Amino acid sequence: MNPTQNQPHTPGALADLTPAHILRCAARYLELHGWHQGTYYSNQGGTFPPACTVGAIGMAAHGRLITIPTTSGAGLRDCRRALDYLTDYLTDLSVIASEDEWSTAPADLMEWNDRDDQDAATVINTLRASADNYDWAHATEEQLETYAEHEYSNEQLPTREGFLAWLGAR
Repeated sequence: MNPTQNQPHTPGALADLTPAHILRCAARYLELHGWHQGTYYSNQGGTFPPACTVGAIGMAAHGRLITIPTTSGAGLRDCRRALDYLTDYLTDLSVIASEDEWSTAPADLMEWNDRDDQDAATVINTLRASADNYDWAHATEEQLETYAEHEYSNEQLPTREGFLAWLGAR
């Protein structure tokens, strides 16, 4: 690669953000500032307004309000990665959904967010569940081995839930 073609680089700790980090931050944003339907952000709330799922992910990725969080800003890559992962997660869920739940994949996250039967608790729980799923699916062999050794040394069997708790505590 020619030195003039360097890709943008995010310095420091922000360079290690995964979609799981962004999704958890979006869930926390919704808990603190409120959930919204219909547009990315409520027109009430100032610098940190209530947001829809996409708006909350945008706030988590960009660190500030971006009018359309999916098209520009320093956190665009992180925003899109988190949105893509959540969309894939919801699509996978729709395949295994039972008859009494929604059973078709959403066309997009805005549609899923704006369903009449949607609520803030479901959105927040889904953001966290998808983050857990990302961490589990992308765990390194070293992480899994270290966790398993930890569990065996405590005479316990390793589990997915235990791994996620162990990972979160680190």
